[in-house]
Amino acid sequence: MSDEKGLEALLTMPPYSQGEQGRKELLLPLIRQGARKACMNPHIRSMYSKLGIEPEGMQELHEVPAVPVRMFKSFDLSTVDRSEVTRVLRSSGTTAQHASVVPLNKTTASNQTKALRSILGAYLGDKRRVMLVIDHPGVNSPARELTARGAGVRGLSIYAKDIVYLLREEDGRLVLDMEALEKARRLAETQEVYVFGFTFIIWSVFCKEMEERQLKLDLPRAVVFHGGGWKKLKDQKVSREEFSQRLAGLLGCPPAEIRDFYGMAEQTGVIFVDCELGHKHVPVFGHVIIRDVRTMEECRVGERGLIEVMSVLGDSYYSQAVLTEDVGRLLGTDDCPCGRKGRYFVVEGRAEQAEVRGCGDTFRER
Repeated sequence: MSDEKGLEALLTMPPYSQGEQGRKELLLPLIRQGARKACMNPHIRSMYSKLGIEPEGMQELHEVPAVPVRMFKSFDLSTVDRSEVTRVLRSSGTTAQHASVVPLNKTTASNQTKALRSILGAYLGDKRRVMLVIDHPGVNSPARELTARGAGVRGLSIYAKDIVYLLREEDGRLVLDMEALEKARRLAETQEVYVFGFTFIIWSVFCKEMEERQLKLDLPRAVVFHGGGWKKLKDQKVSREEFSQRLAGLLGCPPAEIRDFYGMAEQTGVIFVDCELGHKHVPVFGHVIIRDVRTMEECRVGERGLIEVMSVLGDSYYSQAVLTEDVGRLLGTDDCPCGRKGRYFVVEGRAEQAEVRGCGDTFRER
């Protein structure tokens, strides 16, 4: 089977259907193919050269060189000609930070869309639904440069037959849109819905205003996806259990259907969604490795370390292995009680002043 057909097959199979060994056999040839192309980029070629690694020689997924995620803020990691880039995705960042720049071509965007459809289908089934977005319409502008927040809304809207934004902007701040809320209420009487929003916005705007106005929705069959913003909530001592219980009470759905997911702008398309037990599962077209922050060796099950995310979706930039600045633990492989195969893990937050020694040194000096 050619690598192109291999990726096509991967994107059409159930996302949690492959065990560890089957996943490796499917992913490794595609990772090698992507790495060969990525080495056309001088920074990636320099990294492989200084590490003494050839793509064809990689026999295990943990051998694939990982790019520290902050490199997307400082280096051009594009693997295609600039004329092929159809959209630029920028991560959110503070005023003191540069945003990550992720170039997308048609192939990458198509792969990411297919991957998201596969993951969402595992939780929503085959039917399209009304999508309720806990954000304002302007976040999904058609600009060529797309923020991570806008990309999240756009990506998760692939199952939407109608979209209702529950917030609006007023004097530079987000507030509840009462007309949209009433529209959502009417649609939910006859149609199935799913909900998407960013964790901190849901908590600080939607939950706050709904409770102040003593409002509730009745969405007993809704599935809710949310992600991002946990650091601010942890600073406020808000637990995941408290968040899920409070939001479920306002939406009228079971707390088990409030599904946090872990994802990043640099690996769009590969998101890790909570199962009913609160475990984040790795889809078949991606991989997760937990690495010791000091040695960069792969951690064993239960050990705490930096999260590395691998993906076969990126054709226009280096997505083969990206080392995040988030900390987590691998909980197990192929044995989650929920029945999904593959790796499952938990995210424990941001690394405190984590220093990944040597990784940036493998890049060519600018």
